[in-house]
Amino acid sequence: MKLAYFTERPYRHLDEDIVLENKAFFGVSNKHYNHLKGADDYNQFLDEYCLAEEVGFDGLALNEHHGNPYCMGNVINTEAAILARITSKAKIILVGNMLPGVKHPLRLAEELATIDTISRGRLVAGWVRGAGSEQFFNNANPAYNREMFNEAHQFIMDCWTKDGPWRYEGKHFHYRHVNPWVRPY
Repeated sequence: MKLAYFTERPYRHLDEDIVLENKAFFGVSNKHYNHLKGADDYNQFLDEYCLAEEVGFDGLALNEHHGNPYCMGNVINTEAAILARITSKAKIILVGNMLPGVKHPLRLAEELATIDTISRGRLVAGWVRGAGSEQFFNNANPAYNREMFNEAHQFIMDCWTKDGPWRYEGKHFHYRHVNPWVRPY
């Protein structure tokens, strides 16, 4: 059995009344965000992940949500890149990149391959289709959710396994020159 450490990484400085007034975390205005406290939170979360590795967790799991204080992890690949450099043993598990919301899957393939290389093969890339709220915040049309997911996923797999350069003409994505230099470790 393997054990991973996970936290939603919430903004910890919000009065409960503000959340109750909105009936949920979604819809809470970002005017309540304090950048000094936010910076403290981000650094504490990274310290917690380092401690989790130190005490023996096999993996460090990150997820992504947008437009609310429930999860400050809205750019998991940035956090994963930091963890790739400041940790050395635990797998870095992404749960995951929302493929229907990705506007540039070639860039995502390169980002993840770079993170995997920096971590020396510890990245576990997870993919999600995204819930309704994520589609809303990423301006993704739910009518094309599954087909965009499938196309982006296959394209990324091809980026990692197919020798370039090559051209790609899909339904949702088009590239004249595909030749990602960095591939997974």
